[in-house]
Amino acid sequence: MIDNSLLRKALTIWGIENQECELIAFRENLTYKTFNNIGTQVVLRIHRKNYSSKKEIDSELNWLQALNHGKINVPKPVKSMNNKLLEIIDGRYISVLTWINGKHLSEINAIDNSTSKDKVFYNLGKELAKLHKFSDNWIKPYNFYKREWNIDGLVGENPLWDKFWENPKLSNKQIKEILFLRDECYKILNNNIDNLDYGLIHADAVRDNVLFQNNLKVNLIDFDDSGFGFRIFDLATTLLHFINDKNFNKIKDQLTKGYLDTNFLNLKLIDIFILVRSFTYVGWNIKRIEEPGGIARNKKYIYNIFNVVKKLDIQFKIY
Repeated sequence: MIDNSLLRKALTIWGIENQECELIAFRENLTYKTFNNIGTQVVLRIHRKNYSSKKEIDSELNWLQALNHGKINVPKPVKSMNNKLLEIIDGRYISVLTWINGKHLSEINAIDNSTSKDKVFYNLGKELAKLHKFSDNWIKPYNFYKREWNIDGLVGENPLWDKFWENPKLSNKQIKEILFLRDECYKILNNNIDNLDYGLIHADAVRDNVLFQNNLKVNLIDFDDSGFGFRIFDLATTLLHFINDKNFNKIKDQLTKGYLDTNFLNLKLIDIFILVRSFTYVGWNIKRIEEPGGIARNKKYIYNIFNVVKKLDIQFKIY
C-alpha cells in the first residue's frame, strides 16, 4: 500500500512542494518522478524494508557521488533540506537522485539501424568497464559497506537471494538437476577464483536499468542491488536477459568488446556466470510467488535455467 502521508513528509524534507509527483515503480522500492525546488527533475525513492541497511544505502549514495565525479553515467544523489543524502522518515529510508532521460534497453529493437544497436551494447560494455575501473581506484570511506556477490552469495549454502533449489514449484527431478548444476558451478568458480576480477559491481544491469539516448550514450540506473562481486557477473546479468534474442551472439560480442576495449577481463567463464545468474531469480521469487504475476514469473525463471544450459551447450567438460 502506498503511504501518502510518508510521501508528503519526504517531499517536504527535500523542499518539493506544489509539484506533480508520478509513481513510476511499485516494486521493491516505491519510486516517484517529480521536480525539486530548483526545477530539476528527480527521482524520490522510498527504499524497500529489510533489504539494505542504513550503512549500505549510505555507501551506495557515496559511491554514486564518486562515480559522478569520475564522469561515469549514473544518477547523482540530491541532498535534502537538512543537507543529508539519506533521511529516515517513519522508519523508512528515503533518498533522491537526479532523473536521467533515455530509452530503456528493452526498447532496443525500436532502433532500425543494426550498427546503432551494436553501438548501444558496445557502449554498455564500455560503461561497465569504466565503472569497475574507477571503483578500483576510488578510496572508499572507512565505513563503506556493501553486500558480497561472492561464491557463497551466489551458489553457496545460503545465497543472497535465497536457496533457489528450495523453490516450492520445483519438481523432485528439477531439484536434483539444479543441485547438480549448482555444485558444478561452485567447483568451477572455486577452482578459477584467482582468475576472476572482483570488486564493486552494479549487479543488476538488466534492460530496465540501462538507458540509452539518441546519441547512443548509455546510462546505468538503480544501484539497489549493487555490491562487491565478480566483474563478469555484470556482463552475465545483461546477457541472460537476451538469451533468446536471435542476435544473442552479436550482442555478446559487442558487449564484451566494449568492455575489453576499456578494461581487461578474463571471459573464460562468461557462460557459467550466465547460468549462475539464472539461479538467482528462482531464489528471488520464492517470497514473491503469491504476488500478481508471481506464478507465471516463477515458471519462466525455472525454465530459464534449463534453457541457458541448452542454448549455451553447457556440459561441464572443458573447465
